[in-house]
Amino acid sequence: MKGQLDKTNLEIVAHRGYAAIFPENTMEAFRRSLDLGADSIELDIHHSKEGIPVIIHDDTLNRTTTGTGRIRDLTIAEIWEADAGIKFKPEFAGCKVPLLEEALELCAERQAGLQLELKESITEEEGRALLQMLNIYNLIEQTIIISFHPNNLMLIRKLHPTIELGFLTDNEIALESLKGLGHAACCLQFELVLGNPKLVKEAVELELDLAVWTVRSLEIAKQLYALGIRRITTDIPLLKSDIV
Repeated sequence: MKGQLDKTNLEIVAHRGYAAIFPENTMEAFRRSLDLGADSIELDIHHSKEGIPVIIHDDTLNRTTTGTGRIRDLTIAEIWEADAGIKFKPEFAGCKVPLLEEALELCAERQAGLQLELKESITEEEGRALLQMLNIYNLIEQTIIISFHPNNLMLIRKLHPTIELGFLTDNEIALESLKGLGHAACCLQFELVLGNPKLVKEAVELELDLAVWTVRSLEIAKQLYALGIRRITTDIPLLKSDIV
């Protein structure tokens, strides 16, 4: 299935929609990354003042858009006043901060996988709403919900017994500690795997999936594939035929 590490096939995940070449976390980036052959898109969410999930990495508009202010303090109308493309390149002027639902519709239409990162600690009500949205678009089987916050993952597991979860970390951890999450993956900064290749064997023995982020080089992607990694999150378009 999309969104789950396969032991024989390689999954290319477009990080924020191939953020090296498109304005990150915009619908333009997601559409074009899928056009270029990505299997899945990775995106980040925060919640607006009304509690609506929107796609943006930071907890403010400041870095990536022409707007300012904390996402949790802004209404959707205020968030949509900001341009999310022009700061990246003038040619992308007019891109908006998308609603999560826009990306879900795209993934459903394209049968694409989804890595949905929870950037903030969420409430049980917000967790239930996210799962309901995924159900509406029939995306539970194509989605992995990822987070640096273990409390988010434990909450989602409490609410759903089978959806895939992914613990994000840029530090070495005991992979065995993730077994309690059930259907889960460990999403590691790629340098950790290159520095300790035995992690791949350990993950296989524990029946855990192992994924890496964020790759920006074809040569590094080839090294990771040779070590046994089959899910690569990348900022640049990578062709499977160049890696496998």
